[in-house]
Amino acid sequence: MFSRPTTDQVILDCRNELLNAVDSAVSDPAVKITIQMLENVLRNVAERAAHEIAWMREETDLMIGFASEVQSTLGASTELTQALQAFGNGKSDSLHLDDVSKTYGLAGECFSVSMEKVFAASHTALHLRSREILAIRLDHENKIMGEWAFVGRG
Repeated sequence: MFSRPTTDQVILDCRNELLNAVDSAVSDPAVKITIQMLENVLRNVAERAAHEIAWMREETDLMIGFASEVQSTLGASTELTQALQAFGNGKSDSLHLDDVSKTYGLAGECFSVSMEKVFAASHTALHLRSREILAIRLDHENKIMGEWAFVGRG
């Protein structure tokens, strides 16, 4: 038992109970597949709960930094200026998930508009930098997915 359980620890404990107590008591193949699917979801949710806010904050900083770099390198555009203004007006320093997610979404719009500007200008260095940021995002998604498996197949 944890004296100060985190959300991921609580979820992983539920996952262990599902696998150790429930699964062993079930013989129906369809129910066993459902248990395996739930185990996958619980494992992924635990990983996400442990890191989601930190990852979104990290990625937000990267995306806004990139947008600022694009604006200073390639010049202002109406779309990028509007996206950065919307971010500045709507961002929150709150650590509540909804607030972090909203700020992340605003940063994502800045990143998207910036990438469009980079591609239109065929700017190689900024294009490569955008790929580095996308690689970080993909790495986070892969950590959430973990060892995702298609249950009941094969």
